[in-house]
Amino acid sequence: MEYKKFEETISASRMSRYLNGCSGDTRKAMRLYRENLRLSQQMFTIISCFEISLRNAIDKELTGKLGKDWLRDSVLSGGIFDNYRFDKTGKIILKAYKGLSSNYTHFKLIAEMEFGIWKYCFQILNTKRQGDVC
Repeated sequence: MEYKKFEETISASRMSRYLNGCSGDTRKAMRLYRENLRLSQQMFTIISCFEISLRNAIDKELTGKLGKDWLRDSVLSGGIFDNYRFDKTGKIILKAYKGLSSNYTHFKLIAEMEFGIWKYCFQILNTKRQGDVC
């Protein structure tokens, strides 16, 4: 593909760092961009597998401590995310739960969660270990 068309498709601003890194050599810049895409695809697979493994380990731990529907229960009245400290987290979980409506299962709700949610689960585990009440 001709560089100008490639640049129009990807964008001049995005390609500028590749072009600069390749001392203005357009062929090398396009090749480097394509290699970056391939590497990103490979990393996405690794990161996805890590996220699933981490999510499942957290779920196993919290299921043992809080019950089989701990995530759903966490946003209901009196649940661990039903307080001002975790308001945003609770809203994210509640929205996903309501989105599942009659198709709810614990595993579907777990799968709906964004990666960032799991950091709050560590806070909960830590809080529970210290004996605090959320």
